[in-house]
This record gives sequence, structure tokens and C-alpha cells, in this order.
Amino acid sequence: MAKTPAKPKIPPLVDSPVAPEIFVSEVVGAGIVGGCVGVNLASHRWNMPESGSEPVISRVIVGRLVLSADAAVQLAQHLARLAEQGRKAQERAASGQGDKARK
Repeated sequence: MAKTPAKPKIPPLVDSPVAPEIFVSEVVGAGIVGGCVGVNLASHRWNMPESGSEPVISRVIVGRLVLSADAAVQLAQHLARLAEQGRKAQERAASGQGDKARK
């Protein structure tokens, strides 16, 4: 009888305190290239107006997230779980339960 291959060990996670953090106002596009999922991330920025004029807001690409297929599935699962938690919190707040439901 053939042996089933062992699952590969997952290496330990190192949480680097110097990893960059990026603020994103919106996701402006996504696509698949070479089997990887690419996501374009943008933030709203404004110019420094001249005296008496209004600032002009621009949407600026601040990063591109490129994920393996497995990582894209993991991200989707995490986002779906967060969205569900947010939906339930909104329902509790709308029904007047708020923090009472967690106690």
C-alpha cells in the first residue's frame, strides 16, 4: 500500500516590528498574471493648494499586493470572516444589544 505524503511543516511566523503598514482608501483593481493574484491599492491624497484655492484630491496607487493562489484563498477566507463579524456587530447594534451580547 502506498504511503500518503506527509503534509509539509508550516514554518514559524515571525512578527517583524519594522514591517511597513500601508493605509488604503480603496482597491482599484485586481487580476491574475502568471497564476498570481495582483491587487492595486490606492489612497486619496490632496495637493498643497495655492493661497485661496481649494485642494485637489487625487487617487494614488500606494502599493500592489501580489499573492500566490493559496495566499489569495487565505486572504479571501480571512476577509469573509471579518465581514461576517462586522455584519453581526451591526445587527447587534441595530437591535440595541451592543456590548451586552458579548457578556
